[in-house]
Amino acid sequence: MSTYLLEIGTEELPAKFANSSLNQLKKSLEFEFDKQSIQCKNIICTSTPRRIAVFLDGLKDFSEDLKEERKGPKAFMAFSEGNPTNAAKGFAKSLGISVNELTIKNTDKGEFVFGTKVEKGKSTQSLLITVIPKVIKSLQGPRFMKWGNGNFKFSRPIRSIISLYNDEILDFELGDCDPKIIIGRTSKGHRLMQELIEVDHASNYFDLMRNKGISIIRDERKEEIRKLIMFNSDKLNLYPDIPSELLDELTDLVEAPNLLLCRYSEEFLKLPAEVLCTVMKIHQRYVPLFKDARIINKLEITSENILSTLFLCVSNGLESSNEIIKTGNEKVLKARFSDANFFIESDKKISSNERLEKLKNISYLKGLGTIYEKVQRIEHISENIFHRLQDNHLELAIVLQAAKYCKHDLCSEIVNEFPELQGLMGGKYLYYEGFREEVSLSVSEHYLPTSYKDDIPNTKYGAITSVSDKLETLLSIFIIGIRPTGSSDPYALRRTLNAIILISWNFEFNLDFKDLYLDLLGFWKNSIPEIHFDIKVTFNDLIELTKQRIISHLDEISTQKDVIKSICLSENFSNDKMLDLLDLKHRVEAIQYLKLSPNYKDLRNVVLRVCKLSGSSDLATNVYSHNNLIDKNLFEKKSEMNILEFIEDLEKFIKENSNKYKLLIDKFENNIEILSDLFDDNKGVLIMSDNQKVRDNRLN
Repeated sequence: MSTYLLEIGTEELPAKFANSSLNQLKKSLEFEFDKQSIQCKNIICTSTPRRIAVFLDGLKDFSEDLKEERKGPKAFMAFSEGNPTNAAKGFAKSLGISVNELTIKNTDKGEFVFGTKVEKGKSTQSLLITVIPKVIKSLQGPRFMKWGNGNFKFSRPIRSIISLYNDEILDFELGDCDPKIIIGRTSKGHRLMQELIEVDHASNYFDLMRNKGISIIRDERKEEIRKLIMFNSDKLNLYPDIPSELLDELTDLVEAPNLLLCRYSEEFLKLPAEVLCTVMKIHQRYVPLFKDARIINKLEITSENILSTLFLCVSNGLESSNEIIKTGNEKVLKARFSDANFFIESDKKISSNERLEKLKNISYLKGLGTIYEKVQRIEHISENIFHRLQDNHLELAIVLQAAKYCKHDLCSEIVNEFPELQGLMGGKYLYYEGFREEVSLSVSEHYLPTSYKDDIPNTKYGAITSVSDKLETLLSIFIIGIRPTGSSDPYALRRTLNAIILISWNFEFNLDFKDLYLDLLGFWKNSIPEIHFDIKVTFNDLIELTKQRIISHLDEISTQKDVIKSICLSENFSNDKMLDLLDLKHRVEAIQYLKLSPNYKDLRNVVLRVCKLSGSSDLATNVYSHNNLIDKNLFEKKSEMNILEFIEDLEKFIKENSNKYKLLIDKFENNIEILSDLFDDNKGVLIMSDNQKVRDNRLN
């Protein structure tokens, strides 16, 4: 077994590409190896900011022989009295085998001669010379660049390539590179050391790099950083804010992790925690440290009781320079915090009503007016949803006020500088000015969720504001004729609709999308008469997208495929009913509940039998009352009367409990014996009686 090493040495790679390239590399190699029949036990793809490496372990020196069975002439033409004819000899020769290796097989068209052509495996080294350049060129990422005078493109200029098959240099041509890249065995150490590393054998690569202080295996480096952060935080009795995205980015920004404990001035604790954390995590890639593990109150305007003035910095520098690096990072952070403080103090001098007026000067989309007009539409939707919910615990005044002020912070200095804080700062400013907590919290949460993994609003007021804002976006973009198509969705309408469905599902909003869309499209038609759109076409497109997103939502929350199919895709059930989300949720829960019942199979079998038999009836499927349809005088056994009483009980129950499906299932389960008795050999009756009147009565 052999080993192979490929190291692509580059200038500093973007963190996202350093990560995404690994999966691309592995998939591309697996595809090419399968195609070329190259056998390899293990493919390791890893990266640092200055190199992408591939290590192949357990390589066979030759690819597998390719065997292909081919059909030759008919048996009677290939052999005469057991002796091979020229036809058999010629066929064997074309396959490179002897006549004795031919076999006769019987087919639909008679007996034919078959033989196996064997193409000997090729040298793995010769195949890699072709495969590796192809794999390198297959890598994709944003903003690829050229360098020198060549036309070859890569994420960053390639400066060296190691290509070792065991201990031998495996040369290949990358092409279109000027200056030409020399394939060799020399790698570079840490960027501040300027040390050259000679790799004598592919299998020694990882140990050599480790000995030079470079953590080459990405997963090991990630775990090393995580442990450093957790260990130092625990030592300080503080809690690090290290989301997975930040940990990934830090992993791809350093190749020799060095953790520094830094500090900023206490004067900045008068700023909101979210502002400080946004600057530290997103702009500077630092790790903020919290005093405790509690959830931040979104309306708190300062950080005194929340954040420590200590923070962690993961450096790629040398330990000998720690003090200089620490001072530099603290200085940069001070400047950033000073800017944020200036913006917030400026914002506090202007009221939310003044910012609201400024929205009249910010254009929305072409034909849809200004953001101020968008807000007015959000207010209308919020009021519409409020009346639909019929919740006595909600106040219309709060709903309307939250809708009215939800976008005011778009005219604030802090959001202009830190767009990530929109909504959140709007809520804080409202609370600072004395608005009710419910209004302020609704505004701060109304952008949630941005994905299925994101939090949803905590309050029903916040949920209404969020749904209203997203519905306004969805409908406005639809009426100007823009639709998601294939992979193209420039306004993220699928994600917007996903969020609407997720919130409505979790808060159990009683919203029938069919009725809601028709109502709102009528309002859009009247309020923006200059935009000409067909209500019917727009409505149908909205309904189609909503159905797709509802099915996607059920799949996202791990609903079983058969449950989704029965609820949403049944040919015998109007899938328009799936647009009533609350009813849909109750039905999904009921079927999941039913599937756990010990009586599930028995009940299913009875219902299937009933459905199959009822298909023979002439009775219309939209008849829901047994009145004047069943003649008791035609009953022959008690089981028929029991079924009728069960039907009468069902009709009464359904009128009083329209969507209490679990109770309905309980009712069926409690009467499983009555249902089964109808088909019992002794207690039951023959539904398809020869007597037409009796048969129709039983089918009814």
